[in-house]
Amino acid sequence: MSRRTRLGTRPIHNHSLLPLAASLLLAVTATVGCTPADNPANSTLSLADSYSPKHPFGKYGVSVFLDELDKGGIATDYYPSGQMGNAEDLASLISTDNVDIGPASAAYLEDKLPLSSVGDLPMMTTDACVASDSMMDLLDEDGILYQEEYEDRGLRPLWVSIIPGYEVLTSSAEVEEPSDVSGLLLRSSGGAFDVTMDTIGASAVSMSAADTYEAMARHTVDGTAMPFVSVPSYNLEQVANYSTEGLNLGAVGIPYVINEDAWDVLSSQEQQTVTDASAKAQQSLCDGLNKEKSEAKTLMKKAGVKLTPIDGEAEEKWAHELSRAKSDWASSLDSAGLPGSEVLTEFEKAVTKNERNRTNS
Repeated sequence: MSRRTRLGTRPIHNHSLLPLAASLLLAVTATVGCTPADNPANSTLSLADSYSPKHPFGKYGVSVFLDELDKGGIATDYYPSGQMGNAEDLASLISTDNVDIGPASAAYLEDKLPLSSVGDLPMMTTDACVASDSMMDLLDEDGILYQEEYEDRGLRPLWVSIIPGYEVLTSSAEVEEPSDVSGLLLRSSGGAFDVTMDTIGASAVSMSAADTYEAMARHTVDGTAMPFVSVPSYNLEQVANYSTEGLNLGAVGIPYVINEDAWDVLSSQEQQTVTDASAKAQQSLCDGLNKEKSEAKTLMKKAGVKLTPIDGEAEEKWAHELSRAKSDWASSLDSAGLPGSEVLTEFEKAVTKNERNRTNS
């Protein structure tokens, strides 16, 4: 059996993508040929993503998931920090059985998962736990997103990494009202965010979060849409002079999925171990994200970033514009023959339900 690893002692592999993918393909092919009875409690699962183990997704989510698998007797091979490729590469590698588990981000896979960017729309919730629980409601086996976008692709969502409460960070222009972003070049993660940017009059520039620091430092872009919790990961407090506070421009939800072939090979006991580990990872992650949001806000203030509260008349103006962004998103998908409005309604219902549950818990 492959080495069982833990975060901190887990080996960082430096193989190039193609040889590694080839070796994983052979390993998965050999495993798929076995039945769960042939391979009891001896499964090894590979997980790859584009995040550093120190990123909140790694620190609070992936590390908990892998440690829980280890306790349950399932070994793992972990490839963080984009060792296996970028977001688009990873989704393809999972679909083709070269990697068992990894992220499938709708923001980077707009052509394949357009409906799943519903969780990225503005004015939903600022609570990471409400956001992730609501997305999982739609990603469960009986959920509309699973049935529309994941089932036929052989992908089974396990947990959701979602950071809500995006703000507008800028280097030179203070933003308070929607008119303040008109004409600004703002980095966007894509998907629903591009629709939002277009609606509010900003020019969306597609680039990875990792490239944002340099782009803002060189004034290639005027700013970015980014949640407070992500700012320290990319040192953006060093290049941003202004930020909105309380805007809730949207979120980025990233389901971690497992290839159905890899899932089917697992015994029922192993499947339960993976399910339980996923639930613990999601809860740990959303709790960690909620905690780190306030810590990041303090860091930004100390670095000299001016936070501009969005309230009063400005809040009303933003609410009007951002509500239009949601309807524009749904209408564009409806016109393409996809159930955009239905998905939006289902997600809004899930948010209302989970906010109520969180308040009552």
